[in-house]
Amino acid sequence: MDIIEFEQELERQEMLEHRDVLLAISSLLKTNEGKTLFKYLFKNLEVITTPENGMKGEELHEYLGFLKAGNSIYKLTCEADYKESALILSELERKRYDDKIRRYQIENSINTN
Repeated sequence: MDIIEFEQELERQEMLEHRDVLLAISSLLKTNEGKTLFKYLFKNLEVITTPENGMKGEELHEYLGFLKAGNSIYKLTCEADYKESALILSELERKRYDDKIRRYQIENSINTN
């Protein structure tokens, strides 16, 4: 009986810890500094990217592990505040898209002024 109570206590502590982390993330997302932090994490942990075609073996395995870290942070952030998380991610994707367009324009000597 004691082991069951012990396991239940551990589970309760984990649930409280998870709740506290979500509250902390939610609080951070309400500040400009918090938004900057998560924007940086999403960008540099490549949250919305996938492995390049042709990646295999150890290289693919390592890259998937890297992506998993970013995905975990993104999921926690969404759980804390899905609207703000989506906004940050959509801004990042828009910037990537704008950068691709600009690169294309430069490479093809297209002047948009």
